[in-house]
Amino acid sequence: MEEKKEEKKDLREFNENPYNPERKKPEDLVRIFYIHNVPIIPVVSRRGGLLGVIRKEDVVSELSDIERTKDQRVDKFISKLAKKMTLDELLPYVAACREFVAVSIFGEVEGRWSRLELLSACESPQKPRNVENDIEKQKELQAMEWMIYMILEHVPRALYAINQKGRTIFYNHHFEELYKARKKGEVDAGIVEEALRNTDKNEFYSNARKGDGIFFFNKDLKIYYEKVPMLSNKKTVGFLIYCSSHLNESVPQKPRKRKK
Repeated sequence: MEEKKEEKKDLREFNENPYNPERKKPEDLVRIFYIHNVPIIPVVSRRGGLLGVIRKEDVVSELSDIERTKDQRVDKFISKLAKKMTLDELLPYVAACREFVAVSIFGEVEGRWSRLELLSACESPQKPRNVENDIEKQKELQAMEWMIYMILEHVPRALYAINQKGRTIFYNHHFEELYKARKKGEVDAGIVEEALRNTDKNEFYSNARKGDGIFFFNKDLKIYYEKVPMLSNKKTVGFLIYCSSHLNESVPQKPRKRKK
């Protein structure tokens, strides 16, 4: 069950830009505090790292100055109030609450953290860091991620992306159409992951022409595909899979044996 939850968390489908600060207002944070009945909210990065912690009393105090906050963007508001907290500072809050809802720097709910997770992620006082610098870097990364998402969504080919563990992180609408034509239903990430993972269900293709890639045919999904590594800091962090319903020039056929 835990693995299924992680898979759902990894997969992001965006109908609109979740990194747009206009989607949320500072007062939306107050609603999150009261809906979830928590005294503090961890602010987390897209990859699940702790950027800082927001206290309810600080949010209420800041919003009491209506003139100062009425036109303030939510990312600026969160950047201002998010603080690094020591273990001693966190203890009174975790003693009163077992679980905390976490948000992104754009005010989007990003799941829940246990008090153990929060304490483990807490920075020690010997290693102070600038919260605003961390948040600015995160904003740049997330803006870049949205741009990449938009580019991949509009590439005129069926694309599917998995992380190093083989879990789904993205697929575009062309893949949805291809999947529906083959499986007669909505995309089931679990079925796709299992089909790609099982070596018995994937036939190997190669092209004799030097420099060409390696291709596969998946028996379950009935698709041809090319698997391209996604790199970050010269390390493979996942794979982008180019899919096709039939063999064509980009996916060469198996060499045929000559008749004697």
